[in-house]
Amino acid sequence: METNHNQSKPIIVAITANIAIAIAKGVGYLFSGSSALLSETIHSFADVMNQALLYIGIKRGKKGETEEFHYGYSQERFFWNLVSAMGIFVLGCGVTVYHGIHDLLAESHHQPPALEQYIIETILLISMLAESYSFYVATKEIKAQALVRGKKFFEYLEESLDPSVSAVFWEDAAAILGILLAFTGILLSTLTGNKVFDASASIIIGLLMGWIAYHLAIENKKFLLDRSIPEFELNQLLEVLQKNTMILKYSDIKTVVLGPDRLKFTAKIELNLKKLSEKKISEITKQISKKDVLSDTSQVRKQIESYTETISDSMEEELMKIENALKAKLPNLKHVELTIH
Repeated sequence: METNHNQSKPIIVAITANIAIAIAKGVGYLFSGSSALLSETIHSFADVMNQALLYIGIKRGKKGETEEFHYGYSQERFFWNLVSAMGIFVLGCGVTVYHGIHDLLAESHHQPPALEQYIIETILLISMLAESYSFYVATKEIKAQALVRGKKFFEYLEESLDPSVSAVFWEDAAAILGILLAFTGILLSTLTGNKVFDASASIIIGLLMGWIAYHLAIENKKFLLDRSIPEFELNQLLEVLQKNTMILKYSDIKTVVLGPDRLKFTAKIELNLKKLSEKKISEITKQISKKDVLSDTSQVRKQIESYTETISDSMEEELMKIENALKAKLPNLKHVELTIH
């Protein structure tokens, strides 16, 4: 099940890697004055901020129900994810593109000497290795979950119950691409002496962060609008209903993803009253037989008179059994509302 994987592991690895990378890139920028390297420094700090907010969302989203919030705080993680997307857009895209354009129009451009150039290239290489490891961890987690669900890699990303999974993957992918852009821009500017390459790389990196921010915002908007349970989980729940011989039919299925660990399922159920009645009559007969009162018509009459009440109780008991079966099938199904059709 998706809920069994370690939701925090890829995020913690990404935060640790990006803190080290951001510091290294910042040092490289101080050496070079490169616009592309400044963009990458901002990029990494934006990733740290975003992933920290994702982690806060995961922790706060695990809070249980209260008198004020009957369905818990699961959707709070989507709010923090949305806040992080806005932060990336303003800090990452806005500031970076502005600085790139400003540097492009500037008359002078600092060109680092050969030794400093080697230091910058080393920093970018180390950053690439760290980002690649973080990307590997995120990809490994996603592949494992996609395999469980019988889905292709990107199909799983699209329907995942947890948008932070998609966020870490795309941010790491963008970070690797950003480093390549920064390296290319700095290298071409060094070889040609033309600052256009460095400044252009800065602008492209900023636009790349803008796309990431837009993607994250769209992904989290789905969940804030009460997105339905993905087909994989829904089919598991419907299988439980289909296999139950006490159910004649079900309708008006409605589902909501309140959070990766908190799903909601509602349905109208039509029970097989004939079968339920036969079952209850059989139980009554056994009770009478045990008391050895088959010849006592008053005992039989008493049991028959209580039949109406007991059949109603039996229907409620049957609904409870169905609810328990659904929750057993999906451990993250916390809220089930079944009504008699």
